[in-house]
Amino acid sequence: MKLYITQYIENLLRKAEYEYDKETGSWCASVADLPGVYAQGDTVEETREQLAEVIEDYILVSLREKQRLPGFKKPIKVHA
Repeated sequence: MKLYITQYIENLLRKAEYEYDKETGSWCASVADLPGVYAQGDTVEETREQLAEVIEDYILVSLREKQRLPGFKKPIKVHA
């Protein structure tokens, strides 16, 4: 059984858009649902791994700041 957060990240990775940047010679990826989420790497695989880490950081910051995450209708409550 996968954790829900893992499924959420995997769903966002499926929506990611990848583009090769000839100027830098690297791959770039972003997720339209998450403003400011961007990753760059030498290969698509490396870029995907970087993007997963950036998405995870985005989720953690959003939870800490009590901001809504795309795909959730209600704010997620965090109990310390």
